[in-house]
Order: sequence, then structure tokens, then C-alpha cells
Amino acid sequence: MLVNNQRPNYVTILSVTRAVGDLGSENMTQAIHGLLLKLGFESEIPVVTALLGVYSMWDVEVVWKLFDQIPKRDMVLWNAMVSVCARSGQYREAFEIFREMQYDGVKPSDASIVSILPACAALANLSLGRQVHGFSVKCVCYFYTNVQNSLVDMYAKCGNLETSIQVFNRIEKKDLVSWRTMLHGCIANDCPRTALKMVSRMRSSCFRPDELVILDAIGASAQEDKLCFGLGFHGYIVKSGFLDFVPVVTALLQMYAKFGEFGSAGVLFNHINQIDLIAWSAMISAYAQGGHPLNALDTFKKMQSTNEKPNEITLVSVLQACSSLGVQELAESIHAHVTKAGYCSNTILIPALIDIYCKFGRIRQGKALFDEIPMKDLVCWSSMINGYAINGCGIEALEIFSKMLSFGLKPNEVVFISLLSACSHCGLENEGWKLFYAMEKIYGIAPKLAHYACMVDLLSRQGHVEEALEFVKGMPIEPDKRIWGALLAGCRSIRGSIEVAEFVVEQLIGLDPENTSCYVVLSNLYAEQCRWQDVERLRDLVDKKGLRKEIGYSIVEANS
Repeated sequence: MLVNNQRPNYVTILSVTRAVGDLGSENMTQAIHGLLLKLGFESEIPVVTALLGVYSMWDVEVVWKLFDQIPKRDMVLWNAMVSVCARSGQYREAFEIFREMQYDGVKPSDASIVSILPACAALANLSLGRQVHGFSVKCVCYFYTNVQNSLVDMYAKCGNLETSIQVFNRIEKKDLVSWRTMLHGCIANDCPRTALKMVSRMRSSCFRPDELVILDAIGASAQEDKLCFGLGFHGYIVKSGFLDFVPVVTALLQMYAKFGEFGSAGVLFNHINQIDLIAWSAMISAYAQGGHPLNALDTFKKMQSTNEKPNEITLVSVLQACSSLGVQELAESIHAHVTKAGYCSNTILIPALIDIYCKFGRIRQGKALFDEIPMKDLVCWSSMINGYAINGCGIEALEIFSKMLSFGLKPNEVVFISLLSACSHCGLENEGWKLFYAMEKIYGIAPKLAHYACMVDLLSRQGHVEEALEFVKGMPIEPDKRIWGALLAGCRSIRGSIEVAEFVVEQLIGLDPENTSCYVVLSNLYAEQCRWQDVERLRDLVDKKGLRKEIGYSIVEANS
């Protein structure tokens, strides 16, 4: 058109601007911007609105300049600006624009409500969300399905699933987005059973689930921790023809892998006609995380034979498999590939490499990689702290932690597990207690079972098994096998109090009646104090319960 000397009008420029936005080209956007300035369309509100949306993908400052240069704005431009602010994380600005629009005499529409609600959801500010909900009723926008869908999403993201479901139930004309939003909200709030009931309701309402709903349903089945639900959906997927969708098959194989059904996962994987990178990565990850490192490496080799290039997610899983097998050579070749591919600053791969080098005891190489990262995130710091911890370098782990704090990073619960573990293995009792109390008092992190287990281990290793038992009894959460196991290990290593060991064994048997190892420890403690009657009594108890198996020999041996 331009070559033929035809002058475009603003409608033409509007269409071209939208096309450039879909292409995602920053250079072309700037070229179109220059052309519309040359043609004098910089005051045409529809054109500026479209340009504003395109620029929001790269440069929010330009968006503000475009918005500020329009003296008289229509409702569409106001809504677009609210939406841009919400998408770019400028939530306060989104509310300011929303208020300013009303001060300017522009009455908000359903699109205005839909634009501002994501800001409430992102802030998890239930109070603001309720105000917008009330406002939508007042301005007669509430009964639009798109507004109700956004309210369902907002309440779910604010953690109020009950109200989210109430709003959903009142939607008269539910569309596919309504069902998707509700289903996703249930899963995000750890209510997989409710999500599965929603899928059942959806089908009974004559709505055919699409690919996204099926993916969420598979996720809910995995979250519910019952394979029967997943099997049911697998049958439905086959019947409905969704087995042709690679993402659906990938989600199914991940679900089977989560339940330890690696045979079924492998069969599904082998039946994919055109395996994409995500499917390859999912299968490799499933094997690596599921304790099948050889299968993971074999699948990786098959992937390479198809000339499919791995991404950082694939390589992290391969490194995990290398770590499980102790294959240093392959790990080093992946390191070389990472360097060659320009991933040297990748904050996903480099922490994985630090982990594997430290697990092989090569702390210097791990530290060298750590030092090369220009912008270290929390994962990088955590990997280095854990690397020192597993190698018994408690002082160094604490020093790295101090450096991390000096950069203004806030530790998470994983960092504290590594630190407490380092203190436990290195006998740094005072430092361990300081960190444990600082977790909640300074950083607002409530200790979990893993942190309590570290403290029990720390006390037990120092020979304070009675103090450790009192600590366990005072825990605000129910102790698990890890806690009692750490305490029993302390009794065994320091030949501690028999009374404490007896109590601990009683707790362990209550949690896991089939576990025989704790009887062996108690029997050996009896034998060391020449309490042969107790050894005999314990052997009779084991025989009576039918648990003798391998421990029968241990107890008999102790008695002899």
C-alpha cells in the first residue's frame, strides 16, 4: 500500500499496530510509532490505545508517556491503562488510574472491573477485592459473566475459596472460562477433591471439557494422592480423543510417575507420535526424581539421537541422575555443554552444577562456579550453603549465609534446613539454636518438621538425648518418623538412656508397625548393658508379632 503511494488512514494504522503486537517485534513497533507520528495520528485514541498495549510488553515508561499526552481519554483507553498497570505489577498505580477515571467523569464498565480485579488478586488483598465486588454491584456490572469469572478468580487467589464457589454458583450463564477458573482456583487452594467434583458437575451440565480443563483435572488427580481418580480420567481421555494432544499425555505420564507407576508412564511416552521437548524433559525428570537414574540417562541419549536440543530443565534432570549414580564424567560433559551454549549465568543450571560438584566433594569447583555468577538469586546462595553443609563445612556455610544477608536477600525455609543441618553435623550447637529462634522471630518463617528434625539431630549428636526428648514433647506439631529416628540414632551413638530409647521405639512402632530396625537398635542397647532378659523378651515380642525376618538373627546374635 505504501509502495503504491496510498496514504493509510488511522483505521489502517490501527490494524497494522495490532498485527505488529501479535508478532511481538519491538523494532516494528517503533517503526509503526514513527509512521503514525509522521502521519499525524498521535491524537487518535484508538491508535494510541492499541500502541499502548503493544509497548506494555517491553517498556512501561513509554506507555505512561503515551497515556499522559492524551488530554481527553475515553473509557477504552482508561481501561487499557488499568490493565497495563495490573499486568506489569504496578498495582497501586492501577487503583490510582481507576479512581482518576471516575474523577474524570468516565463511568466504569464491566471491562473496567475485569481490569482492576487482577490487581486485587495479585496483592491477595481480600478487603480491596470485596470493595470492587460491591462497586460492581452498585454500577450494575456484576451480572456480566466476565465480571463474575474475574471475581471467582480474585476470591480464589485471595485464599477465600468458599466465597469463590458461592460467586461461581450464582453465575447464570456459565461459560468455559467460568469452569476453568473455578477448577484452577480449587487446585491452587489445595482442594483437589472439590476440583474433581467440579469436573463432574461440568460434564453433567453438558459442557465438554477442553484440553486445559483436562490438564487441570489430571493435576487434581495427582494432588489427591489416589491413583483411582487418575485411572478414571485416563479412560475418559482415551474415550474423548484427547490422547492425541501431547501436553495431555505428558501430564498423564507425570501423574503415573508421581504414583511410582513408571511402567505405565513409559508406555504412554512411547506411544507419543511426535515427542516434543516438554515430553522428553518430563520423562527424564520423572525417572531422575523417581529413583531411576539409568532410565533417565537412557532417555536422554534417545533424545539426543533425535537431534532434539535439551533446555536447562532437561539438563538439570540429567545432572540429578548423574548425582544419583555418581557419574562425574557425564556431569563434566554437561558442564562443558552449559559453557558452550552460553548458560554460564543461568540461575537454574548453575545451582544444579554447584550441587553436583559439592556432592562429589569438589567444593572448590562448586565455589568457583558460585563466584562466577554475576547476579546471584536465593537458589544460588542456597545451593552453596547446602554444598558446604553436606561436606561438613559449618563455619563456611554460616559465612556464606552472612554474605547473602548483606546483599539484602531474605532466607527461606530451605536455606534454614541447610544451615541447621550444617550446625548439627559440625557440632555448632549455640549457632544452631540462634538460627532456629531467628527463623520465626526475625524472618517470620514458622519451623516445620524438617527444621525440628535438624534440632533433634543436633542435640542427639551432642549427647543431650533427654533434652532432645523434652524438645520433641514440646513441639507444636506432631513429630514424624524422621524426628523419632534422629532421637533413636542419638541413643545408639552415645549409648544413651535405655528409658529414652524404649519410649522412642514405642513411638516409632506406633507410626510404622512393620518397621523392624528400631527393635534391632533397642536389642543391641539391652545387650551392651547385659540385660539378657530384656533381649529375650524383645525377641519373643518380635516372634509374636511375626516381624522377626532379618532382625531375628540380630537379636539372637546379641544374646549370644
